[in-house]
Amino acid sequence: MQTKHNLPENTLEKAKNLFQAFCLAAFFSFLPLTYAETEITSASSTPSPDSSSASSALTSSDPITSSLFGEDIVTLSAETAGLCSINNPNDYIYLPQLITIGWQLDEISNEGWNRGNTEFLFSGMFGPVVQGPNPWFAGALFGPRYNFVQEGWPAVPYLESRVGFMFTHATGASYSQGQDFCFSFTIGIGASFPIAEKFAINLGVMYQHISNGGLSEPGSQNVGLDSIGPVLSATYAF
Repeated sequence: MQTKHNLPENTLEKAKNLFQAFCLAAFFSFLPLTYAETEITSASSTPSPDSSSASSALTSSDPITSSLFGEDIVTLSAETAGLCSINNPNDYIYLPQLITIGWQLDEISNEGWNRGNTEFLFSGMFGPVVQGPNPWFAGALFGPRYNFVQEGWPAVPYLESRVGFMFTHATGASYSQGQDFCFSFTIGIGASFPIAEKFAINLGVMYQHISNGGLSEPGSQNVGLDSIGPVLSATYAF
């Protein structure tokens, strides 16, 4: 017997449900961080005038930034998001939980607005559905992120995109996924806030598209799911 969640009567109730669900997911995801170190000791040094060592001079003057951004630095992140569907009659609300490994490919380079470095992300995702005919989404995503590391800024903006595959339990409901196997891509924008050596908190916005690419047709209609919402994460660098 198929079960379908009741839809909210108005947009205000929908927004309230999303906010409460996101806060609950964030609480359980970041409970272990209660014991994280929060005291930061500032360090200063005079950068070398040699332009050939400008990048190393920057990182040596900011030990917190240099511990998080640089060639071959590997990071581990726990991410929690609350996504709400766009223009879908089922009014999906689901909570992606991601464990992400990042591998930074180069040192901080360039000058001006695009000063920064590139890393590659590998993510595993499980997203329980709070509202909608599907009970959950699960899969893997991977793709690049660019970190805009600017001198003197307390935050490091980023822009990313990931692609991958998803599994779900297709229920056959209208405007849901036509089969269990789907493809997905995400676009994200946000900022990383270094708060201690090797540790940062990240806040951003994620857009996700989930679709089976027409593989279910003509037997079942392929209806893409487009969702957007906030994402909060904690990162530790090795």
